Amino acid sequence: MAAESKNGSGAWQLLQPSALANLQNLLFASRVIVEGAFAGRHRSPYKGSAAEFIDYREYNPGDEIRTIDWKAYARSDRYFVKLFQTETDMNGYLLVDCSASMGYGGPAYERLFGKDTVSKMDYAKHLAAAISFLLVQQGDRVGLTLFDDRIRTHRPPGGTFPHLYTLLDAMEKQELGKQTSLSGTLRDAYSLIKRRGLLIVVSDFLDDVDEVIRSLNMYRHRNFEVLLFHVMHPYERELPPLDAINFVDSESGATMTSRSGDIADAYAAEVNTFIETIRSAAIARGIEYRTVLTDEPYSDVLREFLLSRSGR
Repeated sequence: MAAESKNGSGAWQLLQPSALANLQNLLFASRVIVEGAFAGRHRSPYKGSAAEFIDYREYNPGDEIRTIDWKAYARSDRYFVKLFQTETDMNGYLLVDCSASMGYGGPAYERLFGKDTVSKMDYAKHLAAAISFLLVQQGDRVGLTLFDDRIRTHRPPGGTFPHLYTLLDAMEKQELGKQTSLSGTLRDAYSLIKRRGLLIVVSDFLDDVDEVIRSLNMYRHRNFEVLLFHVMHPYERELPPLDAINFVDSESGATMTSRSGDIADAYAAEVNTFIETIRSAAIARGIEYRTVLTDEPYSDVLREFLLSRSGR
């Protein structure tokens, strides 16, 4: 489905029907015990003497077969699962990088990269919008934090479609910001997040890696599940085949002119080291990490990721 925008001009730019169709029947299930206020599909940390039945919902792929109510199936010819008080909803917290470096690959680069080039920020917004949609659709709650050198927008978790539309509106209105401070944002957001759950960071991670990992440790110590989507443009991963290039740091303004062929090998080695440093530090702490390139359809990336989590 595509949501209608508030101004009546049609569907939200960030929710494309073709992309959502590619994500049908997929769930963003938690792998850790989560805290929540309502009944849902995830394990709760609150224990009771017995699981109390409270409601039904339709069966979704990935639900445990044992929870199907076969009497309800016999009456309706549809699969329903039982919900118990010991199950709970999940809070998802999206942190989306909107710093100046996330503009790489956007309209300003059309002359070099062609009209189909996509900025890292636009890609991150589409990915975050799809994740938000999935969480709300499956009955969970999602919040949003947009940041550059500080938090620019913060929306606490909600589980309704009107709440989803406020998140889409915030993302569509957000413009490129200033320098990146992911580590500082993680520390500042920590005090705003009241319940543990699923922390999803979408960023190019152009910050001090050690400081970022220290900040993420705070969430892991509270037993948050943490997912990192490292967004890169293909020409950040590998230099474009151009002759003389004037490199400009989009956040500091520093410049350097060089020939791509002269520095390609050294550049590739540095980028690989940067990625491996983040990846290995994340894995060591039980954090999931994915590098994604902006020329990969975000729905394909998300679909592959969710299928890998479900073991399908």
